[in-house]
Amino acid sequence: MEELDIREIFSYFWEKILYFIMIVLVVLILGCVYSTFIQKPMYTSKTSIILTGFTLSGNDSTITQTDLNVNSKLVSTYQEIVKSRRVLNQVIDDLKLNYSVEELAKLISVSSVSNTEIIEISAMSEDPNESYLIANKVAACFGEEVKDLYNLSNVSILDEAEVSNSPSNMNLVKSIGIYFLVGVVLACVILFIVFYFDTTLKSAQDIEKRYNLPILGTVPEYSKKKRGSRK
Repeated sequence: MEELDIREIFSYFWEKILYFIMIVLVVLILGCVYSTFIQKPMYTSKTSIILTGFTLSGNDSTITQTDLNVNSKLVSTYQEIVKSRRVLNQVIDDLKLNYSVEELAKLISVSSVSNTEIIEISAMSEDPNESYLIANKVAACFGEEVKDLYNLSNVSILDEAEVSNSPSNMNLVKSIGIYFLVGVVLACVILFIVFYFDTTLKSAQDIEKRYNLPILGTVPEYSKKKRGSRK
């Protein structure tokens, strides 16, 4: 019975293939219109910092294994400090931004490179110059706050942010692929729901299943072509 039901589903989908294609095309067209005319381009600039072994209290510049161990444990703490209100307020004041701390925090992402003492700071904005300024300023303010909080100067800029020339949230080829997959899934769901709730009788077997009555006979369906050939 399960095999028969699967065959019925595939047969139904094949009969409705035009509707399937139409749904996919509609999703593709709507998605392309959104990406081209509605979606706002966002530009991302990224800077990276590295934790070194220098301290304010000593003159020894040698990085020891203890420094590396401490830095490894500080990476997760430093990631939280980067997006703290203390740092972001300083960034807003220095750059005179029209953002609240919460709004600016949503535009900033912080991540660490696995098995390293490198932290990457990314800033996103509709203005490429603004994202560039925010990323560099966050890194600079973060380094100053670490000095005040921990009396350490173990934060150094590894790579400064650069002005992005292309939007980071707009990739037409990738978007088309996503919209196509969404269209296929949506078409399958819609057709399956219609099939599942379709209560019309399509065959003699449907009558036997629904009413539990034996079929005494059926009237064969002849196409006009077949009837014409017989004549």
